[in-house]
Amino acid sequence: MMRLSRKIHFNAGRSLWRPDWTAEKNRAVYGDEGPHGYGHNYELEVAVAGHTDPSTGMVVNLTDLDRVLKDEVDRPLDHRNLNRDVPEFAKTPPTAENVALWIWTRIEDRIAREKWPCRVVHLRLTLTPGFSVEIEA
Repeated sequence: MMRLSRKIHFNAGRSLWRPDWTAEKNRAVYGDEGPHGYGHNYELEVAVAGHTDPSTGMVVNLTDLDRVLKDEVDRPLDHRNLNRDVPEFAKTPPTAENVALWIWTRIEDRIAREKWPCRVVHLRLTLTPGFSVEIEA
């Protein structure tokens, strides 16, 4: 089994505040962030694992993986307001955990639809140099 990883960057704004909560409860849960939120320069690392194809010498063609990351992550998220532009985050706070899970599901589903001989095994979403979330298969 071989593991291959790729990093991409995207920028997005978001607010964690829930409109169904009071300002006091939002501050208690999410801190000093206001209802208008702010943006992050996200770094995403995704790893897939599979057996190396003897004829190509690759687990997956990087061009294909790059296309999936562009279609499933970059296009829907880069320079977007997650709350307004991504339907799944209209009522769900776009926390790092929720965004990471949303990305994982989209990439995993796309790889399955493409019938590639690999699977997603690791995802790290970094929001700031000192904060990231990770998912492992």
